[in-house]
Amino acid sequence: MKNVAKIIVCTLCMVFAIFSCAKNESIHVDSSVALDKLTASGKIGDTIKTRVNFTNNSIAKLVITKSIDGITNTDYKTEVTVNGTSSGYDFSQMILSGDENGSLVYTFSGYDAGGKLIDASDLVVSVSLSGYPLLTKYDWKLTAETVDGTNTVNDKLWDNVYRLNPDYSWQYDWGASGPVNLEELNQYCSWKIIGSESKVDSLSFIKFGFLSTTPVYDTWKVAKLEGEDLWLSTTMDLSWLGLSAETPIVQRYVAIPKTADFTPYRGQNAADYNWAPCNPGTYKETTIP
Repeated sequence: MKNVAKIIVCTLCMVFAIFSCAKNESIHVDSSVALDKLTASGKIGDTIKTRVNFTNNSIAKLVITKSIDGITNTDYKTEVTVNGTSSGYDFSQMILSGDENGSLVYTFSGYDAGGKLIDASDLVVSVSLSGYPLLTKYDWKLTAETVDGTNTVNDKLWDNVYRLNPDYSWQYDWGASGPVNLEELNQYCSWKIIGSESKVDSLSFIKFGFLSTTPVYDTWKVAKLEGEDLWLSTTMDLSWLGLSAETPIVQRYVAIPKTADFTPYRGQNAADYNWAPCNPGTYKETTIP
């Protein structure tokens, strides 16, 4: 019975130890280069932080490197002088555009005075798509529209899709149901971010009216750009319809995978929509709704 009791006690201790480790798995306490967290998350423009502590007096230098999908970023390297275990280092780094392209890892390596590696720890960062990378990764399908608070989406609008290309060219597919508001009379040219690629305040869509060479800017405030959601808002003069001169309009788009089914101008001859010179990425506008 005593042996059985000992086995039970040992088993309980092991279970307790396992759960204790799981509870504190973000703290790398056994490493000579100890991070207060081993994982972090954020989106482009966010700042990630971790505290680095040293438990080995032989460590004289900390080297921080960066890799994406195991490929070292040769443009990034930070070296910090370490003064024994009394030293500590507060790491802070902004998530940059391009960091979302794979598994982002910062490696913290401790070396002795002779350049010998003592120990190393990794900080693995999960990057959520946002801003420019999010806008260009997917196509954007219209799913909701309100004009002065009234739902105006009909069956012919459900298949309207925008494609915002990385070179800032803009393509529009009004779907198999056909155009609704004379969309087929426009040449679709470019899109523009107002704000920054990491923090998009507004979006301008540049087009040319029928046979016109003067660009028209449709500028929308970005109310939300997160995950699969893009909410845009603006005001328009719809007094000719009996509404206000500043009638509020809200549109919601959802991200959908890019597929071969996307057809600019819905199969029309693209050459017929080329009456004005189009230079994506060069258009400027200062008016923000």
